[in-house]
Parts: sequence; C-alpha cells; structure tokens
Amino acid sequence: YGYRPFLVEGTDSRGIDVAYLVRGDRATVQGTASYPAPEGLTSRPPLLITVTVHLEGGDQTLYVLNNHFTSMSAGEKPTEPRRKAQAAWNVHLVEQILVRDPEAQVVVLGDLNSFYDSPPLDVLRQGGLRHVYKFIEPERPYSYIFQGVSETLDHILLTPGLYERLARVEALHINADFPPPLPDDPSPEHMSDHDPIMVVLAFR
Repeated sequence: YGYRPFLVEGTDSRGIDVAYLVRGDRATVQGTASYPAPEGLTSRPPLLITVTVHLEGGDQTLYVLNNHFTSMSAGEKPTEPRRKAQAAWNVHLVEQILVRDPEAQVVVLGDLNSFYDSPPLDVLRQGGLRHVYKFIEPERPYSYIFQGVSETLDHILLTPGLYERLARVEALHINADFPPPLPDDPSPEHMSDHDPIMVVLAFR
C-alpha cells in the first residue's frame, strides 16, 4: 500500500515518540509539525499531520493531533494535573486550527493515559470535541489490561462535523489479551501492550 512514516523526535528520556503511517496510494500529506507545550509540559509533543485523503467522492482533508500523555506510573492523582494541562494544550491547538479554517475536520487521538471518565478527557470534551465511544454507548471497549483489570487508556475525539461521519468504532483486541511473546515468536499478537482503536468514517 505504499505506507510512509512520519515522525518528529521528542525529548522523552526513554525515546518514546508519536508517529504516523500513511498510505501513500490513498493519501497525500500536506505537512507535519510538532507542538511542544510551554514550560516543558510535553516530552512527547503532539504531532500534527495535515493529510488529504483521495476518495471516490472527492478529496477530504483531515487534521490529526497524535499524543502520548504523561503516564500514571507515579499515581493517578499526582500526575493528573499534568495530563489536564496537556489536554488543554490540545484544545488550544484545535482552536488555532479552527481559527484558520472554521470548517476543519480535526482528530485528537493517542495513548492519553487517562480513563474515559476522567478530568483530562473532560477538558477535551469541554473544548468541543466528541469521544468516538459515544457512538457505541453503552459499550466501552478496553485497550489495556493492568493487573487483570481492563481499562480504556487510548482515545479518539473528533470535532462535531467529523463525528457525524462515524460509521464504525471498535478496539482491535490483538495485544492486551495475549501474553508477552517469546523472543523467537513470529506471531502478530502482543506486538504492543495496548490495543489499537479503530474508526471508520463515511464520506458520501
């Protein structure tokens, strides 16, 4: 499919970054930009990609902000203010996009290290974004398992006009349900500790 990678190195001490794989035969990337928040708030800065998808009904341009918020390894409550500030930074970036293009179709996604009903997600909702899991309520798929407890840490939120184009939402359980693979195991399961969240958008 001619996938092309897009990555901008951050400053994370473990070398963790956010990136994209884009099908070169179906989409044209107009630009990428990393947006570190002030005062060192983001070691893995949101990575904005502007991509035009070539569809039978005509081209559609999307703005996607990819994130990896601060982890909860030091405790949920002690780290929550930082994730709330990271969420507010994303809201600011979305607002800047909409100032330039009021009809922009914007996606905010990633490993937000926050539960579905948590203050960081509330900040994004209050900023006008809609969580894709609203589309399939009351179902709420998990994307991670910690000490036997299934959790939703990975999220996709859309601007309202793009949300109206949702046709399908699901978590692909190809990682969290499986044990870590042996070094010589070629199977595709558990290549990550998180499951990917997938959405299908319908443009007619």
